[in-house]
Amino acid sequence: MSKVIKGFSWNFITQAYKVLFSSLVLIILARLISVEDFGVIGMAMVFVLFFNTIQNIGFDSSIIYSKNFKEKHLLSLFLLNIVLGFLIYLAGYFLSPFLSYFYDNKEIQVIFRSLVLTVIFSSFGIVSKGYLQKKLNFKKLAIIEIIAITIAGTTAVFLALKNFGYWSLIVQQLVTAGLTSFGFILITFKIMLKERYFSFNIIREHLQFGYNVFIFNVFNFFAQQLDVLLIGKLLGEKQVGIYLLAFNLVLKPVSLLVQVFNKTVYPVLTRIKFPELKDSYTKLTSSFFLFLAPLIIFFVAISQILIPELLTDKWLETLPLLIIFGYQSVRMIIASPSGLLFLITGNPNKQWKFAVFISFPLRLTGVLLGYYFYKSALGVALGINLFATIEMLIGFFIAFKLIDLKMDAYFAFFTNTFFQLSLLTLTLVGLNYFITTYLFLLLLQIIVIILYVILIRNRIIENIKNIRDII
Repeated sequence: MSKVIKGFSWNFITQAYKVLFSSLVLIILARLISVEDFGVIGMAMVFVLFFNTIQNIGFDSSIIYSKNFKEKHLLSLFLLNIVLGFLIYLAGYFLSPFLSYFYDNKEIQVIFRSLVLTVIFSSFGIVSKGYLQKKLNFKKLAIIEIIAITIAGTTAVFLALKNFGYWSLIVQQLVTAGLTSFGFILITFKIMLKERYFSFNIIREHLQFGYNVFIFNVFNFFAQQLDVLLIGKLLGEKQVGIYLLAFNLVLKPVSLLVQVFNKTVYPVLTRIKFPELKDSYTKLTSSFFLFLAPLIIFFVAISQILIPELLTDKWLETLPLLIIFGYQSVRMIIASPSGLLFLITGNPNKQWKFAVFISFPLRLTGVLLGYYFYKSALGVALGINLFATIEMLIGFFIAFKLIDLKMDAYFAFFTNTFFQLSLLTLTLVGLNYFITTYLFLLLLQIIVIILYVILIRNRIIENIKNIRDII
């Protein structure tokens, strides 16, 4: 088994654990914490994520991409990231009163000042993580992340049981960021200090690639977080809480698995010669879609049964949102890896221009129209997904040109899977509509997904062989 396959396996194990454990913790916390507490944390987290975004100036991506990278580069990049982390934290601390004013909520100031500490914690681990990814050392990354998530989640549940409310969620974020960065540093610290070499030329070299990634990340952040930002401003804590619970149950787990795929294949695809790149990219993406899309459809179907039972009636408004996010998740599996093509072909400048001139305007239009017509979180989700679908097709047209890939040739790989998934979806919807007995319905849906996997088993085996051949 090659180092890449081992890396993918460890990456997958980590994210699968994240999905399962985090979902379990989320369900427990949702029963113990009010909808409004979830919402107010979500409103503050939008800006925390922004500060974390501007703190990462693309050094992790530049380390992976760089053909001239040497270990003596690490210390220079590490020290700069720490300085940036402290400066950004101070900026966030003093800006927090304006966030309270923006949301008209006094609690936001204290919450944000606490959560923005994650910027400092994360600044210690960014460079180390990029180095470990470049070396395909996913096993160590996996162990660190699993330990951090487990301790943070267990702590959050304990605090929630003691009626600490939203502070349970705050501590969970701080512990996760702190333990993760500490673990990364622990592994790479000796390597960083091996030569104790600092150079502004090294920083400048990595900034030439990294600043394009940074610009993309900033504008992509606004494109991705517009919905939560405006729901919080216009509709209040409860709608944010409902929206974010649905997001965290469906879209966040899929995002984690997409990150696994992207982080694993990025170093692989950078080593493939141009003529074979489009074929390798298409096979890898279509295989990932074949494996993951049926599970998303199945989860959304059973969530319509389980959510009222597990989370009580206070979360019933999440049910239609789960369906919308299910579609968004399926779309993400197809679309998200195309962003790698900008980096693989050495065109990060085109990536941020796409975010600025196409992604952001389309998503803003979707959010505003969804709010205008429906005045609800569900309306915003519908609007943003409609225009994000348009964005996806434009993104394909631009990104595929970089590797000389035709859009119709790409979608031809998905034809059979689309047809089979349509039948699976119709079957599960039909069961939900006609069967009213809770346990019997759940049993039938499990049987259907097992039969589906058996039906496509030969294609699964074939796609596994394709992946092995590529990596």
